[in-house]
Amino acid sequence: MEKTKSITVNLNDDSYTIQIGYDIYSGIPGWITRFTDNRQVAIITTPPVARYYLDTILKVFDGEWLVISYQVPDGESSKSMETVQSLYSWLIRNHIERNATIIALGGGVIGDLAGFVAATYLRGIGLVHLPTTLLAQVDSSIGGKVGVNHSLGKNLIGAFYQPKLVFSDVSVLNTLSDEEYICGMGEIIKYGFIYDEALFKRLEDYLGALLKRSGEHLFPVICRCAEIKAEVVANDVHEKNLRAILNFGHTFGHAFETYYQYRGLKHGQAVLLGMRSALEAARYINLIEDTTLARGTDLINRMQIRLPDKKRKPSVTELIELVKHDKKVKQGVVNLILLEGIGKAKTVPVKDEAILSRGFEAVMR
Repeated sequence: MEKTKSITVNLNDDSYTIQIGYDIYSGIPGWITRFTDNRQVAIITTPPVARYYLDTILKVFDGEWLVISYQVPDGESSKSMETVQSLYSWLIRNHIERNATIIALGGGVIGDLAGFVAATYLRGIGLVHLPTTLLAQVDSSIGGKVGVNHSLGKNLIGAFYQPKLVFSDVSVLNTLSDEEYICGMGEIIKYGFIYDEALFKRLEDYLGALLKRSGEHLFPVICRCAEIKAEVVANDVHEKNLRAILNFGHTFGHAFETYYQYRGLKHGQAVLLGMRSALEAARYINLIEDTTLARGTDLINRMQIRLPDKKRKPSVTELIELVKHDKKVKQGVVNLILLEGIGKAKTVPVKDEAILSRGFEAVMR
């Protein structure tokens, strides 16, 4: 079985490499010296990730490097301007310079947060992603979307800022909780839905082995997803057209996340539920056939995701109101990503709230 793979995200002067493999962290210092002669490194992580991997990362840098680290609380609530201000103060107090490097060691939350700090501190310093979750390895660490949340919605404050390097060590996925691993599988399923029917068929055939984290099946799937994301980003870096398909399931999913205030429902879980809603919406307007709805619903249902237990579940009306705050809404029109078939997605402007209702009802019932 292939053990390492390099994928290039072709963005002219902003091009970078995604390194995927097993036990590859020792190569990080050498890669950093390819894009800067500055030996300052600021690692941003969380306590659970630090417990497993911070010492490992610190040890790969010799005495010529100045390496500092900062641990923010685990969870989506850390993606806030308050946390950003704390990180700015930490960088300033440690005299971190413009050609230094911020390392985002963690999952999607850390990648978004650390990436936003890197994009805005001193008008932009070097960023390296070390994604430690499946979701981050196949999706959020690639493409340069960084940002933080607002009380009225997810990722409303952000920027496009490309990393210098992404280092995805598949070995670290062994320490992921089942819940976090399922979140990553949700994004993997998304790629099959929107871009690659062959990948979708592979997921149908080998989902059991993938859920058991079989390296034989997992490594090529991670590589394929990274290739798809790199390809889409290279063709539409600022999400003007093609890249929008990566938001499949996200408009519905973000509404669920916002309602639950990012507690009890992780991003990947919300996306799985959001894709179930999007499938139902597509069938409602006759974009897809019953067979496509059945295949998609069956694969999602095998992930066994439910809305969190709460005294009062959201009403469809409340969820639709949250959708109206989504950043993909333009002049009151919701731009949904819907399927025309497995492996083929498109943007559909939606004014009729009945379409949104039908999608949400599929999850609520």
